[in-house]
Amino acid sequence: MFDLATNAGGLAVIGLDSEGFVRFWSDSAHRMFGWAAAEMLGKPLAFALDSGLQTSIPTQCGEQIVVDIRVLNWNEAPGQAPGSLYVLRDVTLQRKEQAAARAARRFRELLEAAPDAILEIDREGQIVLANAIAGQMFGYSRTELVGLSVDHLLPEATRGRHKQHRDHYDAHPSTRPMGSGLKLEAVRRDGRPFPVEISLSPVDSEDGQRVIAILRDISDRRASEEKLLKIRDAFARELALKNDELQKRNREIEKADRLKSEFLASMSHELRTPLHTIIGFSELLGEQLQGALNDKQKRFVDHILRDSLHLLDLINDILDLSKIESGRLELLRETFDAGGPIEEVLASMRPRAALKSIELTYGPGERIQLFADRVRFKEILLNLLSNALKFTPDGGGVHVEAVVEDSGSCRFTVSDTGIGIPREEHEAIFDKFYQAGSTTRGIREGTGLGLAITRHLVEEHGGRVWVESEPGKGSHFSFTMPANESVLVARGADSQGESENWPAS
Repeated sequence: MFDLATNAGGLAVIGLDSEGFVRFWSDSAHRMFGWAAAEMLGKPLAFALDSGLQTSIPTQCGEQIVVDIRVLNWNEAPGQAPGSLYVLRDVTLQRKEQAAARAARRFRELLEAAPDAILEIDREGQIVLANAIAGQMFGYSRTELVGLSVDHLLPEATRGRHKQHRDHYDAHPSTRPMGSGLKLEAVRRDGRPFPVEISLSPVDSEDGQRVIAILRDISDRRASEEKLLKIRDAFARELALKNDELQKRNREIEKADRLKSEFLASMSHELRTPLHTIIGFSELLGEQLQGALNDKQKRFVDHILRDSLHLLDLINDILDLSKIESGRLELLRETFDAGGPIEEVLASMRPRAALKSIELTYGPGERIQLFADRVRFKEILLNLLSNALKFTPDGGGVHVEAVVEDSGSCRFTVSDTGIGIPREEHEAIFDKFYQAGSTTRGIREGTGLGLAITRHLVEEHGGRVWVESEPGKGSHFSFTMPANESVLVARGADSQGESENWPAS
């Protein structure tokens, strides 16, 4: 049996005694594992042998081989304890072939499961491999595609140049999209073209370099893109028409607005001339230089004068607004001490404050030099003080304050103990013709232009105006003006003295 085992070709035979020492080592075991019989006899095995299992065993050179093991009972000599005879068959190559077969099968499954057409093309442009999707996409069977020139899948107009493209790719192979930035097309068997995306990858095979081409039918996407492009173009044309119409309408509105402002300016000027005559003669009658008036006549003259002055104020407001909106308002800037015009405005307002027993105070804090239009600065203060007196009940207080902010600009605040303004109206009150509510006399007065004009005048100077107010807690109207190059002269011993007490709001 040992002679048979020794000559058993691919079968290695190893005999172990009952203690696990090697008592037999065949020539084929030498060839399989690399150790000679002289090296192994009388020594224990360095690896385990389990019957009926395929196991990996190291060879003398460190390589792992897979063997199939069978075991037989064996007595080396009569009377000795029985040992074991192991017969080992090298199945490494078989295992590799099985793994390769599984990999090939798995590759085929993946190839067929791919959503895109996959073609393998040789150097002559012949198709040597195609998946099922490729056949469905182009209208051929798989067997018809294999051996077909790839040129048959291209539009006729591009077939003549395709060989040059293939030669160039063979000279510079790389994994990349084909025709980047171009609109590529392929042709079905019936001659119908369709848009595609193509990716190329070089592969080395036993028969030389080949190319894997992956093609995706993008007909649906191209149709969607074209539809979207048409929608976008239509929208762009419509938008252009709308913009043209809007520009035309804006020009018409601007023209109408300019004509309106010019009309208001002209009418305001024409109205003021006869109004000044009425005011002048009313004042003369009131002075009774041409003879005494009885009480009834004097009361009529006072009504005429008071209403004429009120009408003049309204006309002046309209004229100012028309100049602002038509861009014809010019500011005559100069450097001046803010205290002078503030005192002038306060002096003109004190009689009105006295009629309602309103305490009118001023706390300048420091002497401030402004670079602004003196007349317009007084107009801003007049508008704010008029509103404060109008909405402050009898016995209340109105206070004017001037301070310098850290930014270098000057801030002026007119505070009152009036009826207050709801928070939601803080922005709206600066709009044209907006009236916050009834005065303390229960009626609405004026045109609602005073604060709108005030905001325009402040902004023309580069400042801003705002209000802080709550119903029942009075209002604080503030605005900023630029100082004369931030030149501030601190109040000295000759200043106007300490601020008067301001009643708590």
